[in-house]
Amino acid sequence: MQLQDENYDIIIIGAGAVGSGIVLDASLRGYKVLLLEKNDIASGASSKSSKLVHGGVRYLEKAIKNLDKAQYNLVKEGLQERAIFLKNASNLSSRVKINIPTFSYINLFYTWIGLFMYKLIASKKSLGNNSFLNKVVSTLFFPNIKNEKLKGCVSFYDGTFLDTRMIISLLQTASNKGANLKNYCKVNGFLYDENQKIIGAKYFDKFENQEYEVFSKCVINASGANVDNIRILDDKNSDEILALSSGVHIVVKKEFLGSSEALLISNTSDGRIIFILPYLNHCLIGTTDESCVYDENPKVKDSEIEYLLNEVNIYFQKPLEKEDILSSWSGIRPLIKNRNINTTQEIVREHLITSSKNGLVSIAGGKWTTYRKMAQDMMDFLINKKILEKKEPCITKNFKLLGNEEKHEDLEKLISFYPISKNTKESLITLYGTNVTKVLSLANELDNFELINKNLPYLKVEIIYCIENEFVKKPVDFLSRRIGLCFIDKKASLSCIDVVCQEMAKLYNWDEKEIEVQKKEAIEYIENYF
Repeated sequence: MQLQDENYDIIIIGAGAVGSGIVLDASLRGYKVLLLEKNDIASGASSKSSKLVHGGVRYLEKAIKNLDKAQYNLVKEGLQERAIFLKNASNLSSRVKINIPTFSYINLFYTWIGLFMYKLIASKKSLGNNSFLNKVVSTLFFPNIKNEKLKGCVSFYDGTFLDTRMIISLLQTASNKGANLKNYCKVNGFLYDENQKIIGAKYFDKFENQEYEVFSKCVINASGANVDNIRILDDKNSDEILALSSGVHIVVKKEFLGSSEALLISNTSDGRIIFILPYLNHCLIGTTDESCVYDENPKVKDSEIEYLLNEVNIYFQKPLEKEDILSSWSGIRPLIKNRNINTTQEIVREHLITSSKNGLVSIAGGKWTTYRKMAQDMMDFLINKKILEKKEPCITKNFKLLGNEEKHEDLEKLISFYPISKNTKESLITLYGTNVTKVLSLANELDNFELINKNLPYLKVEIIYCIENEFVKKPVDFLSRRIGLCFIDKKASLSCIDVVCQEMAKLYNWDEKEIEVQKKEAIEYIENYF
């Protein structure tokens, strides 16, 4: 055990959406922060979302049906946070037009009224006008959709984003403000004073193979689906506060959707909603919602794949087969437990902040759209409870994240003279935003514009950039959570492992034995979890 000399104001456990949001808010307020993540950043449910920034159309429907004010407030807060999200992460997020196919005039009227209310609640923060596409126009926009009994599509606007890149942007911004960020560092205990109050944490660095002790004024448990396990680590008698739900997504070729717009299927056999979205030049379909138990790396079940295929194929002329799936993944949603409700899709996704008798502060629930508000609520909680002294006020409402300072079209002009293809330019801007200039400056400096794979848009120099600037430790970190390839094409990811390992070996000084270890681990991970 090694004692670290540095003391912190806050130690945060978990580098998902919520943990990363808290790191940034705390750093901007002037606190000294340490973030500890047991695996790679964004390796949990935060990278396995539906890629939507939304107020929650389905919550509004339940609010209307059940006259539920809690659901209504959730929608209102979500729409407010959506506007902030899209403004502060403009290169990683955008509006998307979502079309709802309707098959009866009663349902069409009902849907139109609901979406009108959704837009009304958004008020000035609305992303665009709702519209109606008749049967003929709908089939022109979506040539694969079945037109039997189709009355048309009701359309509205919501937000979409790149979840893993969002976390990287949050953490890079926080790092620039002085936060200390450590991935592959697992918290396995806490430090206590004579009154059994938490004054720090013990963690194991998987790469250094060393255990450390570090002191802080408070420890925040923002570990998502792992929240209850961390609470039990502090107090074995802790009650569970989470009801876990697994959500599966599949990815197919973009031709299946045939449009840059999205579809929302609301009439599924069990009343769930399924989105069919454009995503990184592919088509994303999801999600399921099944009660589950905690699993660090959940696998996709055949039954969940079959559910999505069966539901989607009802609406399309050319059916999807399992062989059409390029990638799939499962994430675990950390929903707040409600003992009066039996199904996870009925639970209100509001967040909860709680403190144990020993002083461990935990935050659970919520959704990607409200990550910023959750972080603000956490910091306000710590100040109001006198756990921390007040320093600077919260400024995250109007703070542009790193990589989002320039407009997309301006970036295209800035990099127009580099000797790379149009696809590579588009990929670089999509992934790195303003930081694209740093990536290409590095390529220019090394005189290396080689691709990882001739059929893919990624440069070899991106590996170097991500190691130096984006906390990459393993090949799968780069392939999955930096360039997103694992999430859209499993086979293509596997074909890149050799090149990525060879390039990483140069920077990390891996010998042949270590290269083989890394290759094997990457292959097993991609084969099992995508």
